Amino acid sequence: MSLLPLWPRIAVVVIVAATSLSGCVSLQDQSELAFTLSEEPQFSNEMQWASLPWRLDPSDEIPKKLPDSPPYDSLEVDVFFVHPTQYFNGAVYNAAIEDIKLNEEADRYTMLLQASAFNVGGKLYAPRYRQAHIGVFTWQDSLSLAALQVAYSDVRSAFLHYMEHWNDGRGIILAGHSQGSFHIRWLLQEFFDGKSLSSQLVAAYGPGFDWYPSEFQQLKACEKPDEVGCLCSWMSYGEGYFPKWLGYRDELPICTHPVTWKLNGEMNTLEAHQGVVLSNMKFAHASKIQARSERGVLQIMPPDVPFSRFLHRDNWHVGDINLFWLNVRANARNRAEAYTPER
Repeated sequence: MSLLPLWPRIAVVVIVAATSLSGCVSLQDQSELAFTLSEEPQFSNEMQWASLPWRLDPSDEIPKKLPDSPPYDSLEVDVFFVHPTQYFNGAVYNAAIEDIKLNEEADRYTMLLQASAFNVGGKLYAPRYRQAHIGVFTWQDSLSLAALQVAYSDVRSAFLHYMEHWNDGRGIILAGHSQGSFHIRWLLQEFFDGKSLSSQLVAAYGPGFDWYPSEFQQLKACEKPDEVGCLCSWMSYGEGYFPKWLGYRDELPICTHPVTWKLNGEMNTLEAHQGVVLSNMKFAHASKIQARSERGVLQIMPPDVPFSRFLHRDNWHVGDINLFWLNVRANARNRAEAYTPER
């Protein structure tokens, strides 16, 4: 819950709203959870997908007041998107795929505000899955790993179903956020890194989770805005804040700048920032955010809006995509246009 004074909040809510997907949520006690699994999803059942190209889904929405842009439905690429954690409180380690409330929250927030940024080819596939409880990333014990393996097994099954029935040799953009990016990393390692499917990889976007160069044998981080077959990942924090876990490894995470699309730590110009998408799916505030990569994470300067001093926060995790929505969308389009099937 924000502690900003009420009257300045009126002026700055347009930026705060973009990162309203989570608040101060206290972590549930692990002892309250049982490792009991619901039925495995059957991805031949279309109801077990959050998004499919032939039906109208929240990921198909376009932000209100979006500046004119070229049509996106002619690009011959697919997008396979894995949504982040929506499961914060429950009785088991893995949420049931039939959980109506969680599915509605995923549609209302992550599919509407995040998956939509990658929907550049008119063919976006996003499975529902037995997502792991948010606590597994804190507890990090054997049951937590088992819960993540269950979640990944669903994502994997969905991907195999997609490849067998729907891909038809098209280029693929893999994208996720947070827990979704965790599972995208495993997909990359199992099916793309040094494998024949690498020729179909347009790009992989994994914001909100730490990807490391040594985790991949042949796949490399993207270094140019139109490079294909490469990886993009970033984690967003306030200027001067570095999470405590940094430095636990001998290497730094991949940190792609979501405006410049480079790895060199250079700060973007305000003019290069194309705009924020708010929680009401409204476009706002182009040329307001500057950031730079440092020590493997994205450092966000206070936004250039009235009362910006009230907007400094240490962790911008929930805004990894929203704060750069138009830049992400434009970049996904650039890479899709640069992709050639015969490469």
